[in-house]
Amino acid sequence: MKNYTELLGKYNVNNIFILGAGPSLYFNMQEPFFKELSKYGLIISVNSAILAGEPHFWISNDSLCMRWSWWKNVKKSKCIKIVRNSWLKYKDDIRDFYIFKPRNTPEDVIDFEEKNLCYPCSVSSAIDLSIQLKCKNIFVLGLDHKLTEDKHHFWQYFKNQPRQLKPAQAKWDVQKSVFPIHLKSYKALRGFAEYKNCKIYNCNSDSKVEIFEKIKFKDVEKIINGR
Repeated sequence: MKNYTELLGKYNVNNIFILGAGPSLYFNMQEPFFKELSKYGLIISVNSAILAGEPHFWISNDSLCMRWSWWKNVKKSKCIKIVRNSWLKYKDDIRDFYIFKPRNTPEDVIDFEEKNLCYPCSVSSAIDLSIQLKCKNIFVLGLDHKLTEDKHHFWQYFKNQPRQLKPAQAKWDVQKSVFPIHLKSYKALRGFAEYKNCKIYNCNSDSKVEIFEKIKFKDVEKIINGR
């Protein structure tokens, strides 16, 4: 099984777009610029965000992904797939995937020289990977930590929604109970990004996550072009 570190140093990009799965991603998808993201950098999809289109990378901490109907989209995708080492018990299903180990430090601590990934959630892992890929700007979409129109995932706006093939998704109260741990990791990752001269943007100005600079999605193109 290949280690994700084999990917480091192979890409020379200024921008990385991380697609989280919050409701705001659906509205980003309606914008013409969303379809052009791959022209400006790498796209990393997190978990069910694979439904937003073909990315360059897909990453996950959570092997419960395999219990969803969209798992077939992951398997069919030609993108680079990266999962936590806890997935190794399913190695027959992930033969062409890359593996990462969780960092040895607590959620709120980053060892700047360690070559593992932050682990509290898949978005944390994606941000850590992006920093290690040495980009200048990280734009995180779908990082909401809130309900929108009583929806917690972008695909709840779809006419044909994905299905759980086996129980996989916790209720919203359980989902949001771990957000404080996620926030600890985001704060640590912000410090790591600053150390690496990288800027992280939260592309939902209405997000509950205040740690990263919040912008509107329509401003992404302006930042990329230096306007």
